[in-house]
Amino acid sequence: MTPKSVVDDLQVSLPALRARSAKIVLRELRFPNYRNLAPNERLRFAFPITVLLGRNGTNKSSILHAIRGSMKDFSVADFWFETKLDAIPETKYGLKQSVTHTYRLPDGSLVESIKSRAPRGASDPDYWEAVKPTKPYGFAPKQKRAPPLDANVILLDFRAELPAFDKYFYFPDPQHLSRLAKHAKEAGVLRREYRKQDYLRRKSSLVRNELETAGEDFSKSALEILAYILERSYSAGRVVEHSHYHGHTGRTIRFSTEHVDGGYSDAFAGSGESAAAFLVHSVLKAPDNSILLLDEPETSLHPAAQSRMLEFLCHYAIRKSLQVVIATHSIHLTEHLPKEAVRVLILGGNGRVTVSESYTAREALHEVANLPPGRTVLVEDDRAKTLVLGRLLAAGGGAGKEIRVEVRRGGTARIFSDIQGYVSSGRKDLFILLDGDHRPTQSLPSKTQAPQGMKEIEKIIANYTKGPNASGPSMSFVDAEDATGYLDFLRDSVLFLPGITPESLVWCETAAELLLSPLPPTVRGATTDKERIRELAIATRTMNEDSVFRFLALSFFRQNSSDLGELDEVVSKLRG
Repeated sequence: MTPKSVVDDLQVSLPALRARSAKIVLRELRFPNYRNLAPNERLRFAFPITVLLGRNGTNKSSILHAIRGSMKDFSVADFWFETKLDAIPETKYGLKQSVTHTYRLPDGSLVESIKSRAPRGASDPDYWEAVKPTKPYGFAPKQKRAPPLDANVILLDFRAELPAFDKYFYFPDPQHLSRLAKHAKEAGVLRREYRKQDYLRRKSSLVRNELETAGEDFSKSALEILAYILERSYSAGRVVEHSHYHGHTGRTIRFSTEHVDGGYSDAFAGSGESAAAFLVHSVLKAPDNSILLLDEPETSLHPAAQSRMLEFLCHYAIRKSLQVVIATHSIHLTEHLPKEAVRVLILGGNGRVTVSESYTAREALHEVANLPPGRTVLVEDDRAKTLVLGRLLAAGGGAGKEIRVEVRRGGTARIFSDIQGYVSSGRKDLFILLDGDHRPTQSLPSKTQAPQGMKEIEKIIANYTKGPNASGPSMSFVDAEDATGYLDFLRDSVLFLPGITPESLVWCETAAELLLSPLPPTVRGATTDKERIRELAIATRTMNEDSVFRFLALSFFRQNSSDLGELDEVVSKLRG
């Protein structure tokens, strides 16, 4: 089954999601004082799907609870309440526990509403209410009170959304089992000890009847989507909510497939299969314009299924105008989303959690796991490497962990020759960044405009790769397909530094005079910037050429120049 038969792949969905980003209703959460989030920390929503990434203890689930609890007719106390073991400080930073949310009205304007914890003594110690916006909580003077957003909010916690069978099987009541065992022994029903399996077996007829009389069939779309996510074939599915297992309210799903005679329930299904079925069923039933909160939906799903689940969520976020917020640790639910969809929760040394928007999806995953670098950038020399590493460090967001910068020695001719090997091996994680003096005067044709004949493609490649040399590298291609692959790599994976050379990019007389003033004639009279740096190092008597280059590079990084802006654009492409 192909994605097109049930959902669009991400190449189709992501542009469509970006096009409707301005229409999402919930725009921001602000935390004047909430759990251990930094005071007045903000969480902005800039994309219909938002993933919250962070190490354990960074409040991912608590933020989902805050979203739901701040809406109309809900309360944060549904999840966070005081006990004798866990007290909730009434105030911190001089403020009550509080959450605000900003949402878009039908006319496009934005309003901000606030709820705060207001205990009512022993009768209601965890009461939260919508309150008047005041200056201490970050509101403008005389700001009008806005009601909480009235939205359909669906929260699915996949660590807790267990089938009814699992709730009893894994968490039975020992006293209940003891009473059943006593009755069975007195009645002489069993010759062995009464077990929880006996109870579940006895109750299964009631559950089967409930499924038949009150259950709900999975739609054809739900079955097709579930089959796509799990790579299985389903002919039918039925679900019912019940409390037949000692009062445990939960669901039972019965699957029918071509490969299992008579079908099977989620008692026999894997936990991932049951969770995926519940998610698909819930999303398809959700009213349009709902806010869908998912807590670790990757639970028990294999990596490929997680990736296909993301495709499904993206497709239905468009189709049903859903806003989806996902708390996750999964690389497969994250890595293909754009930067505006990623929010990273960072626990600082002071114990406070902050929210960062500066990470790309892959970079964000370095914050929560020890991943190997996902991309490699080849440069011509150590000075180009210094420039790229410096801007990756300035970009923040784990860019330096995600991108490995390596020097490929031997000149551009060798680099261009190596590309043939990269193409044949299917490398998609490799980029080449050359000095500006190799930038061609003519751009490459787009994929739709590229010629089909091998000789025409070879001519384009030869002109593109010769750089300042009279002739480029010597290469031969097997056929037009081979040459086209090389051309595609040039278009997609080869970039150029601004300026002519790294030395010309950073050279600045004003900065050089901070090392030695006045500059001696040997420096001023040099014909290239590379020679100027060499002569300056000799004249200082205390620094080598690379030290001088690094000093000039740091000065260049502090400037607000067009060259620096262009360099950052190149680095952004490498990250993107």
